[in-house]
Amino acid sequence: MAGLTLLLVLAAATVLLAPLAERINLPYPVVMLMFGLAVAFVPGLSVSSLNPELILPLVLPPLLFAAARRTSWRQFLDNRRAIMLLAVALVGVTAFVVGIVLQAIIPGLPLIAAIALGAAVAPPDPVAATAVAHKLHLPRRLRTILEGEGLSNDATSLVLYEVAVASAMAGAFAPVRAGAALAAAVAIGVAAGLAIAVATRWLLGKLPAHPAGSALVLVMPFAAYIAADAAHGSGVLAVVTVALALSRYADHDSAQTRLVTVTTWEIVELLVTGAAFAFVGLELRAVAEQASDSIGRLTAQALLITAVVVVVRFAWIFPVAALDEKLLRKKRDIAEPVGWREMTVASWAGMRGVVTLAAVLALPRGFPERERLIFIAFVVIIATMLVQGLTLPLLVRALGVTTSGDRVNAEERDLLRAGRAAGFRRLDEIRRRGDISVEVLDEARENANRMWHSLGASEQSDDHGPVHAHDARTLNALKEEMLEAARDAVVDHRSESGSDPLVVDTVLRRLDARGSTDT
Repeated sequence: MAGLTLLLVLAAATVLLAPLAERINLPYPVVMLMFGLAVAFVPGLSVSSLNPELILPLVLPPLLFAAARRTSWRQFLDNRRAIMLLAVALVGVTAFVVGIVLQAIIPGLPLIAAIALGAAVAPPDPVAATAVAHKLHLPRRLRTILEGEGLSNDATSLVLYEVAVASAMAGAFAPVRAGAALAAAVAIGVAAGLAIAVATRWLLGKLPAHPAGSALVLVMPFAAYIAADAAHGSGVLAVVTVALALSRYADHDSAQTRLVTVTTWEIVELLVTGAAFAFVGLELRAVAEQASDSIGRLTAQALLITAVVVVVRFAWIFPVAALDEKLLRKKRDIAEPVGWREMTVASWAGMRGVVTLAAVLALPRGFPERERLIFIAFVVIIATMLVQGLTLPLLVRALGVTTSGDRVNAEERDLLRAGRAAGFRRLDEIRRRGDISVEVLDEARENANRMWHSLGASEQSDDHGPVHAHDARTLNALKEEMLEAARDAVVDHRSESGSDPLVVDTVLRRLDARGSTDT
């Protein structure tokens, strides 16, 4: 019950503090982390802990699913090389560099044990990356790369972490076995995700769309994670695969189901993210009390590792991103090139979070320097979230790495106009069938013109005065036919190269809301 009470308190704090974060223009994970730190050091206050084995399966699935459902396979494919260079190569480099430095500053610490901590602190947090990218209106390509890295790097880091921990406890390291374990985890994770997605789509076809269908989608991320983990695969990749596989299917759901589902996932993401980052702050006091060395020495070691993590990211991104940009330019023109400003923002956007927390808390009893390593990891999380999280908005504004509101609005208008054209084509098809009177069709067209004008898809409303409904039921049916055709056109745009899923989602929400109103 104590753990449940803690979760309820953190959820309530998130509800109250998230609007405050919005008002003071800060990412709410940073505000929740500061709240956790403040509560943790209240004199005489005892805070119950949570089972670390439950953190990953309870926290990661909903957060990864909510973030992944906002993107698309096309985005991953268009930027696959940049994403993999960060999500796989950079994670490995960071883990080994941190391991070497740790072994040098902590006498007697085995290298493989140090690499285990390196793997835990290597991946930037997917939630923080997504929150920052959306909050700061970063350019589309940069946002895609950061979100893709956040959704993919956890698989690399957790598999490397598990291999390193097992090797440290056994006293031996087998590189070939580690490589095979990583490959198997990736394959099993993707396969499990695809299998769960296929089963989910079949069940959605048999169940009522709402509420049973919506409830099924809420359960599937947890099922995918647990199934892949039980088969020694990557639960992270399983969840991401399910989200991407179901994203297009969800786009073709009814307007009511889509509106309910989107709202539900926004609520889940808010509560889980806030509770997770507040928990990081709450646990620091307990971790510090368990450490065997002096706080000053531990803090100095932790800050050194934090500096290593930050410097390695800069040292990797600048040369590798520059090389990747040259290779891309040889093949085709790039609408949004990544220059030194974008590289600087990407290098500084390396906040650590939930994955690092869960990994270090799961270190087994008897692991070499366990309490020291946990303290170091916590300081890395807090330092990167507070320093980078608080200064990243200033850096973005100073460098001007943002997407203008005019450009986003223009993309929305263009997509709305494409939907409008599709809707009128559907109306013309109905007119050619000849089973509805010309008067009703003309009235439906005038009503549609007013609707599209109010949405910003046409410059003139073609308002010819008051309209008298000849057949309200038929007019509503025609309106839904046109909106369905418009939604299909908008959904098809998601799979096109260069499309922005955020713009697609925004336009879909506007069309769904319009469909739920009266004609």
